Order: sequence, then C-alpha cells, then structure tokens
Amino acid sequence: MTNLDVITPKLIENLLQKWHSGNFDTEDLEKVSALTPNAKTPAEQKLQLQEYLYQLVSQHLSATFLEISQSQNPEPDKIPSALSVLFKEQPSDYQTFALIYCRYLNIRQYRVQKLADLIHTTTRTLRRHLLKGFTKLSTQIKVEISKNSDITTKEQLKDHFPVIEADQVIGITPLLAKLNSWLDERNAPHAISIEGIGGIGKTLLTQYLLEERYQANANDDYIWVSARQDEFSFRGELNPVEDFVSTLDDVVSRLAQNLGQNHLAGLTTEGKLTHLKHLCAQKKLLIIIDNLETVDDVDKLVPALLKLNGRSSIIFTSRQSISQYPSVRTFRIPELSFENSHALVMGEIKRLGLQLSLEEETMRSLYEITGGIPLALKLATAQIGDIPANEIIQLLREGKESAQNMYVYIYRQAWLLLDDIGKSLLISMFNISPDGEDRDWICDLNGLSEDIFTKGLRQLKRLSLVEFAGSIERPLYRIHRLTTTFLKTDILRDWESE
Repeated sequence: MTNLDVITPKLIENLLQKWHSGNFDTEDLEKVSALTPNAKTPAEQKLQLQEYLYQLVSQHLSATFLEISQSQNPEPDKIPSALSVLFKEQPSDYQTFALIYCRYLNIRQYRVQKLADLIHTTTRTLRRHLLKGFTKLSTQIKVEISKNSDITTKEQLKDHFPVIEADQVIGITPLLAKLNSWLDERNAPHAISIEGIGGIGKTLLTQYLLEERYQANANDDYIWVSARQDEFSFRGELNPVEDFVSTLDDVVSRLAQNLGQNHLAGLTTEGKLTHLKHLCAQKKLLIIIDNLETVDDVDKLVPALLKLNGRSSIIFTSRQSISQYPSVRTFRIPELSFENSHALVMGEIKRLGLQLSLEEETMRSLYEITGGIPLALKLATAQIGDIPANEIIQLLREGKESAQNMYVYIYRQAWLLLDDIGKSLLISMFNISPDGEDRDWICDLNGLSEDIFTKGLRQLKRLSLVEFAGSIERPLYRIHRLTTTFLKTDILRDWESE
C-alpha cells in the first residue's frame, strides 16, 4: 500500500524535472508505484510514468493551448504567443498548467526568467504558480491512489499541515489548554480568532494546537490555509502578489482541494460554499486560516466562512481583530511573563553557544522595552556578544514610542552587523516563497554561488534573521514575515542612503 504522505508537491516537481530524460530515481519510482501497476520492469515503469505525467498535466490545459502544444510541427513562437494570450485572460488553472507544460514537458524547456518575461510578472510570482500546480497535482494523485485503498481521509490530509519549527516553546501550555477547552465545549464556538501583535507567536501556537488535536483524534478532518503577503521589489516598491490564497475565491478553492473535493472545481465560489457547508454539517472539521490580515477582502471572506457552521470550527490567526463579528470568540495571546521571558533569553544565549551571564537588572530593562514579545526578545538576544547589552537596550529605548520603532531598531542593528554578502542574501530572500525554498532554488534565482550562499547564511543564522523548515535531507530557508514587513517599507531606503 502506497504511503500517501510521500506524495508531496516537491515529489511532483522532482518527477517533472526528470521527465525529459525519464531517468527517475528508484526511490521516487517506489513512491508512485501505484501509478504504474502494469509495469513489469523498471524501464517499463519509467516509460509509463512519463506517459502518466504527460496526460496528467495535459488534461488541465485549455483546448486551444493543448491543440498548439500537440501539433506535429508547431511554429517556434506559437507556444510563447499562446501563453502570453492566456495570461491576458481572467486567472485560471489553465494558466498554471500551461506554465508547467512550458517549463517541464515542452520539447523546448523554457527557463524561469523567460517565462516570467512572457507573462509580464516576477520570478517569485511565477514560482507561486508552479507551486500551486504541484500542489494540485499531488492532491489529484493521492485521490486516485486512495480510491482503491483503505487509507483514511485524515491521513491523506496530514501533508497539508505546516511544519512546526524547531524553536523554543515557552508559556504555551496554558494557552493550548484554554483553546482545547473551548473547542471541546458542548456548545463549542463556531469560530475563534487568535490575535496579537506580530511576533507574539500566533502561528506557532496554532501549529501546536493543530498537532495536539490531530494526535488526540479530536476532529474528523483538519485543514490549514495560509494567506499570502505582498511583494517587495529591489526598487523598494511594495506590489501585490498574484496569489492563490489571497481572496475568498482562492481560500474556498483551497479548502475544497484539501478536503479532496476536486469534483467541485468547476463550480462558482457560492456553489463550492454550499457543498462545503453540507460537509461541515456532516463532519467535525477543524479549519485554520492563518495570517488573515493579509487576505484582500477580509470583510467578504469572514462572513462567508462563518456560514460553514454545523459541527465544524474555524480558527483565524490575525494581527487585526475581527471581534466585530458576534459569532467569533476572540483569543488574544498575552505577552510573556518576566519569568518566561528570562527563560527564553537564557535559552537563546545557550543556543548561540555563548558562555555569558545575565544580570537581573539587564533582563528587567530588556523586558521593559520589548514587552515580552517572543520575537523581539529573540532578535535582541541574537545581538548579545556583538553589541553590549546596555547599548542594545538604549537603542530599543530610543524607539520606545511604538512597537514598530522597537522592531526597526532591532533590525537596524542586525543590518549593520551584516557584511555585503549577508545583506545581499537577506535582500534576495524577499523574493522566495514564505514557505521557504531550498539552497539550489535560491542560488539559481539570484545567481549566487554555493560558497557565497553559505557565507551569507552563516551570518543570517547567527542573527536569527533566517528560519529553517523542510527536513534534514532537504532544508528550506525563509525569512520571518515580520522581517519582510519592516524591511520592505521605508527602512531599507534610509539605511542604504546612509
């Protein structure tokens, strides 16, 4: 029986990358052996897998694009022209799969930058389209494999869970207990909004809540949807990113997809919501919408999702309160206590390999300035050893008027401690997925050598400016949303002018 957990978007990307040569890895062939049940030899399996992938992508192409791509001797500019025309129309899956076809399956494989130029977008947005397609394909494959298996829907959906970061988790136990008690009440709240300032740990808390409830088998199914951010350009401009989870339509489509309701794909958003409402009445679902404040039409999305009541619960995480909706119960994450803040700082000092003591007076000053915000404490502690503690505190104190100024000063000092290599890598990581990318993609996208990447990464890691996801075998790198928020406004312009 195939383990559906291994059918991931990254696996689909790997298979497509090797489609032309047909030289698939043995390990990958084993993961998708259920797709080639009639193959008697490895050579037959490779050929059958090539054909399967081609047909899988082709069935998602528009009729016009498919006709051009399958013509015997297409003119050299036919496919690029068809792709450009396609992207002048309303957003659709046809665009996503046309990009996948051009990037991986066409006789002439188009490079990332060429495709981005053809559709007049950035390489980051192009990457988003590809990731969206890989996700859809992996879900479709799992549905096909599971038709004749006894794998439960919950197991199918676990790969949609976010990866919990290996980080210090302090003061989280009572918060989890409170949230679980709310969800287990006889008249449990239909919707909960987990709110708080950036960096206070909303997403981390919700990740642990999701994992706890999954392990306890507290719900029937679990769905996690994360909203997107804007795009920061090298010219210092903040541009909206074309996103598949940034509107009501996108979120509803993702919910249907993650619940294995692919047959709803052709329906309108209202039609999908009607079916999802019926599903929510039948099952005890736990639906999580993370980073709600980055969705374009919150006032449209929240009321629509609140209609999905029944036996299910929805959890939102947001910096902005949605307490104006009477059916939403608000859970505001408190700042860390002094004791927990002290434990966090000492843990960070130990993690950094520093043999330093921390006087209570210094800790109290640091706590007074940061207000017990975990990310602020972590970032400030990361500079201990490079800057005397009293100078760090003084810089924070000068920006005390608002939480934004406090973070500005923390990031400013980190910026000044980076050399040109570290600064270049930090800026280049604005253009990667918030979910993280691997070393090869980051280097390829920005023209970096592995040596330069390693030197820059060492600096970003030391200053807690980079986060890690993925696995030991394939680590992913990303910058925190808060880093993006502050560095993409007017801060870089001021620092670069100096």
